[in-house]
Amino acid sequence: MKSADLHSWLRSRRSVRRFRQDAVPSEILQRVLETATWAPNAHNRQPWRFVQLASPESRQALAGAMGAQFEKVLNAEGVRPAERAAQIKRSSDRLLEAPEAILLCLDTEVLDTFQDEGRTRGEYLMGVQSVALAGGQLLLAAPAEVGQALELPASWQAQGLLLLGYPRDVAVEKERKPINEVWRVI
Repeated sequence: MKSADLHSWLRSRRSVRRFRQDAVPSEILQRVLETATWAPNAHNRQPWRFVQLASPESRQALAGAMGAQFEKVLNAEGVRPAERAAQIKRSSDRLLEAPEAILLCLDTEVLDTFQDEGRTRGEYLMGVQSVALAGGQLLLAAPAEVGQALELPASWQAQGLLLLGYPRDVAVEKERKPINEVWRVI
């Protein structure tokens, strides 16, 4: 792939909120996940873990846990009850309707720990960054209740959720900040 083609392709990425109900073939899903495991990662620890939420029960459990946390946040922000309910329903519907949902987790057991708390914290942050790179994008920050709701191993810390499928509609290109607003030379 030529450099210009790569940049054009990367800039064409869009976040999809509504999907067609076509199933994602298992061989495509496996290939996508295998490709994700080739992401850069600190010390080659490969700390990512992927949880495919294939059952309606697992998605309901996650939607319930996230909805409860989301409601607390919206309530604290003073969002009116009707708007809170609408936002929570919209979030839940996305999770329940997407053909595939993959929870990205950080397995803390594979990270190094040190006597120096700062160094251990740095290792943890590099693990988080590695998982973020493997996911390519975090579509939804997952609250702490996620792991408990899905009965994941204690060391698998939820980092985000990717919804996968085929777009129902053509995604609209959104404006980006000019480069001079996000780039500084010092």
